[in-house]
Amino acid sequence: MEAVLFDLDGTLIDSAPQLVGALNQLRQQYDLPPIPFLVGRPYASHGAAGLLKAGFNMDKNDPLFDARVQEFLDIYKEVFNLNMQCMLGIEELINTLNLRKISWGIMTNKAKKFAQPIVSSHPLLKSAACLIAGDDVSVPKPSPEGLIKASQMLSIEPSDIIYLGDDRRDVMAANDAGMVSMAARYGYLEVGDDAKSWGAQYIIDKPSELLDYLNL
Repeated sequence: MEAVLFDLDGTLIDSAPQLVGALNQLRQQYDLPPIPFLVGRPYASHGAAGLLKAGFNMDKNDPLFDARVQEFLDIYKEVFNLNMQCMLGIEELINTLNLRKISWGIMTNKAKKFAQPIVSSHPLLKSAACLIAGDDVSVPKPSPEGLIKASQMLSIEPSDIIYLGDDRRDVMAANDAGMVSMAARYGYLEVGDDAKSWGAQYIIDKPSELLDYLNL
């Protein structure tokens, strides 16, 4: 393998505190009690739509959905990059990839206005060779478009790239792009969701297991 691409939320960074916190601020505005963090955490990989489903039982068919999304984003933009931490074990993984001169980058469905500041300001993540955000492509994951674009930016064939993510959509995108698909079971999996059913070529329970796969 010549490169590794990562999903962002729940794979590289632990963004659930900011996302669930913003959701609970919005619930407070509607005189609703906060949802427990561990209840909201699994929805952190599903963006605003998933969080509104968890916090308001609201989906895109609700006539108030778009307005509620904007309300959520207005809160989130004030907190999204506060005290941002990487997932446990990611620092060792990235430092080893850098040391061994293995290219790595990020492909996320997160909007660039959020993803770019997080990556640029984080001392570990700013060494990423590429960042493809959700609005850098015409179709988000599970479409392989973003991964193919990333492989072109790296000038590395998809078959020589691992894509690691914590959601079924990540695995689908990797498989369709012709990459080695790897599921991060340490991420934001919903209760009862079995990563073994996603069709990933490999499943890891902690970031260091990726290094084992690379024999590093």
